[in-house]
Amino acid sequence: MNRQRLCPELWQLGDTGPAGAARTFVFAPFGGGSAYAVAEWAGELVRPGEAAVALQYPGRGPRHLEPNATDLPRLAGQCAAAIHDCCPGPLVLVGHSLGGVLCYEIALALDDLGADVELLAASAARAPDDQRLDAGTVLAMSRDDWLAEVASGGHLAVSDAELADVADLMIPVLRADYLLLARYAPAGWRPVRAGLLALGGRDDPWVTPAHLAGWSRWTTGPFGSLMLDGGHFYYRDRLDAFGRAIRERLTPARNHLAGAERTR
Repeated sequence: MNRQRLCPELWQLGDTGPAGAARTFVFAPFGGGSAYAVAEWAGELVRPGEAAVALQYPGRGPRHLEPNATDLPRLAGQCAAAIHDCCPGPLVLVGHSLGGVLCYEIALALDDLGADVELLAASAARAPDDQRLDAGTVLAMSRDDWLAEVASGGHLAVSDAELADVADLMIPVLRADYLLLARYAPAGWRPVRAGLLALGGRDDPWVTPAHLAGWSRWTTGPFGSLMLDGGHFYYRDRLDAFGRAIRERLTPARNHLAGAERTR
């Protein structure tokens, strides 16, 4: 899939640019991930006449010389400003794990900017006030602890030997992202205006159905939750179901508009 940098924070996925799009999907990667890691979502979610962009976090990919983010709301504000400048509404925010919580903060910032956020899809993510990570514990994790964490969550479908080879590259980025989430706390209770869909894997060791249900109080719009087979990265084997679940939550009139574009 073609990728084009729109600004440091945003990469366009595919050939259809955001300008004039009937709907723009914004994808937020998981902890340790980059814009490239979520490009596969575009094929299941984006229709002709729509656009897709992925967030590129500092400290990786083309931004590897920048320091990693240390404040999640500040990162969300930077991303929201870039989205507002580059992408027309309506917007669909889709984030996995860390990306789900980041999308919540982005949605708040976009609400303040008067943007049209249609849906927030939080995948394999706990609600803002229910995080599992502790900064002291994260800082104390050894290399073996990180290997066990990566293996238990299914970050990579690789053998133990292959994982050991890439661990020294992965661990610093994962540590930074885990600390980003561990040090995060929402600034009080503030629900988003957009509809919210919480998705997860039935065998996820970190996010249960009860955790997904906790998102219900963080929106004033329609809420739904859905469990699919699989672990923390359940979507990798179920991209069709993942995409269908999100698209079924979108505004029918806007789906019709995208369909009309497809038949021209």
